[in-house]
Amino acid sequence: MVLSLISLSSLATPDHAYAQSVDADPAPSSWRRSLEASGSLLYGAASQRVLNGVASVGSETARRQLRADVQTGYGDAIDAVTGERRVIVRNTRGTFSVDLTPRARLSPFAFGLAETSLQQRLASRISGGAGAKLTVWRPDSVRGGFQEDGSVSLALLSEETRGLRTNDSTPTAGTGTRHRWSLRARYRTRVGPSLRFSHLTLFQPTVDRLARYTMESTTSLAVPLRSAMELTFTHRERLDSEARDRGAPSNRDGQLLFGLRVAF
Repeated sequence: MVLSLISLSSLATPDHAYAQSVDADPAPSSWRRSLEASGSLLYGAASQRVLNGVASVGSETARRQLRADVQTGYGDAIDAVTGERRVIVRNTRGTFSVDLTPRARLSPFAFGLAETSLQQRLASRISGGAGAKLTVWRPDSVRGGFQEDGSVSLALLSEETRGLRTNDSTPTAGTGTRHRWSLRARYRTRVGPSLRFSHLTLFQPTVDRLARYTMESTTSLAVPLRSAMELTFTHRERLDSEARDRGAPSNRDGQLLFGLRVAF
């Protein structure tokens, strides 16, 4: 099914507006980079702090779009009664994607991911795949340097997962090779003159079993402070139906983060 979508994308003729956009942009690639630092604090019966960092680089022309980013997070908690400190968050994630004809309505793409996560008991997870993206809404202009659009995509990926082991008797459930469908919906828009809203939902069930899945939802608000700086508010939630099988306390991992992003 994914291969059929990719084939159709190479044969499909974009509508007049998209064709004009492609033909009218012979300009060379423009690379964009950004750094974001965010965190959250919680006090009470337990004192918690979470810090998160993201470095991104990307380039887009009419013929292709490249993007790569690295995220890392750390968090600890101090029990108010015992005074003991323990690490509750430690993760690193790197992603890469290439999108062909990104300004067409139907565009093939490929992607890869590598990550580790203490919360989900992941020693490593490496995946890669390909699919097609359908852009269902995109205005004719870019307002304030922010691309607004709405899209859905379907892809097929292969994944290799290794779980964190505390001892030799730890079971290996929730690990190994998985082949997954990847269904994604994304929406980005400006709300008024100074508020930028984006949302992404990613659902990845295994090909042979719908109840074995990973899911990610990220909602972000950004308020420009200066031309290259934004104040960000991000709610991120990740679910892995096999996390508890690997020894995680929950299949759900959620964060609410407040931060600053600088583009250059």
